[in-house]
Amino acid sequence: MGSGRFAMAAHALAVLAQSREGYPSAYVASSVNTHAVFLRRILGDLVAAGLVTAREGRAGGYRLARPPERITLAEVYRAIEPDGPLVPSPADPNLRCPVGAGMRRAFARTAGAAEDGLVRALARETVADLSRRALRLGRPRARGA
Repeated sequence: MGSGRFAMAAHALAVLAQSREGYPSAYVASSVNTHAVFLRRILGDLVAAGLVTAREGRAGGYRLARPPERITLAEVYRAIEPDGPLVPSPADPNLRCPVGAGMRRAFARTAGAAEDGLVRALARETVADLSRRALRLGRPRARGA
């Protein structure tokens, strides 16, 4: 179904939400636990969408283009997964089959409804919400708790 790129992008943005100055891609990649070159491709999509800005050079890195409270996860999703969560089959259906003849349109309708629901849910959450929750859940718990 999904590629995991959205989850990585959300993670990267949650890290960037921790500093107004931003971080180098290697730092963000270490949190995501992926190669910096791969993560830079994802960050490039976020830059193209206007969610992140990039600074080049020795003091370079990435930072959020606006406050994390003003970036919804729906925006992130649209920037990273433009084709949606459900893509049609790469096989061309048999148009002489009664099911095959209507399958592309039928599947597109189902996929569209699924994506609408997903985007509505993601629109209710911001990068700031995700970042705060990750920090809270990632804190070590006291012994005996």
